[in-house]
Amino acid sequence: MSRPKLRKADPAKRKRDRKAAEESLKKRTSMFLDMPEECCVCATAFDKKSKEMALTWHVVVFEERKTIRLTCPNCWKKIQTTTEEIDET
Repeated sequence: MSRPKLRKADPAKRKRDRKAAEESLKKRTSMFLDMPEECCVCATAFDKKSKEMALTWHVVVFEERKTIRLTCPNCWKKIQTTTEEIDET
C-alpha cells in the first residue's frame, strides 16, 4: 500500500489569505459604523442597542455604491408586496 502524499504548507499563501480576509473584514465593519439611524422610507428611529430591532429590521448593503439601506418591518412588507405585484404583471 502506498502512503498518500502530504500537502506541504505554503506560509506565503496563508499570509496573503489572512491579509485579504482582514482587509475585507475592516471594510465591512467600517461600512456598518456608517449605518443609518432611521428607516430609509418612513424615517422611524432605529435603536442600535435594541435586540428586537436588530432581529426584525432589514439591512441591505450595496458594496459597489458603498451604501447601506435600513428598513423597518412595516416598510419592508410594503416593499415586498409592491415588488410581488410588479412581478405578476
